[in-house]
Amino acid sequence: MTPRPLVVALEGPCCAGKTTLGRLLARELRGLSVALVPCYADHAGGGRFLPRQEAASVAEREQALHQLLAVEAGRLARVPHGCDVIVEDRSVHTLLAHSYTFQLRTGTDFLGPAQRLLQASPAPAWPDLVLYLDLPQDAVQHRNPGKFPPGSIYTDPGFNAAVRAYFRRLAGGKAPRVAWLDATLDLPELTRLAVARIRHETGQELTGRALWTRCRYRDG
Repeated sequence: MTPRPLVVALEGPCCAGKTTLGRLLARELRGLSVALVPCYADHAGGGRFLPRQEAASVAEREQALHQLLAVEAGRLARVPHGCDVIVEDRSVHTLLAHSYTFQLRTGTDFLGPAQRLLQASPAPAWPDLVLYLDLPQDAVQHRNPGKFPPGSIYTDPGFNAAVRAYFRRLAGGKAPRVAWLDATLDLPELTRLAVARIRHETGQELTGRALWTRCRYRDG
């Protein structure tokens, strides 16, 4: 349906429901050929196989990004040709968001070098549309039990606030397009809104326009 696949990234804090939503989108986007790209951790066989996210220096962060680019290439390698939509469970913007958090914490420019490294690589599938699943920190903690250990960076309030700030910053630019979805919505409603926005982007709106206007979002 599209001259090139529409690349959609599902972003947001851990426990926001990205993986579940991605699976539902692959099923509910009827009439479109959809490829679902697993998140970095799932593709690698677990988060323990990914490089440590915290970095003491720009050089250490760049070393981690090189490893993550190899994961990026691997998780995209199985995307079939001719699909209409590629749904990424996290994208390179996750990697940039993490670099941004270290910059805010340390005052060192982690983001600029990370952007240059990733933009120079042929590996990433840069998203056309980012669907950010906005989940309050108290909901992250409520949904977390057993998934991440106490003290994990991924459930840290400051870390998640900085990641969110990166995507708010990203939304102020021209590309990619960023849509904010309230991740506390019931899953069927959240799925309908995501489907509507994607159909709008592909030109296959059907009843999507009416659904999208109902979207509730967080504005700060």
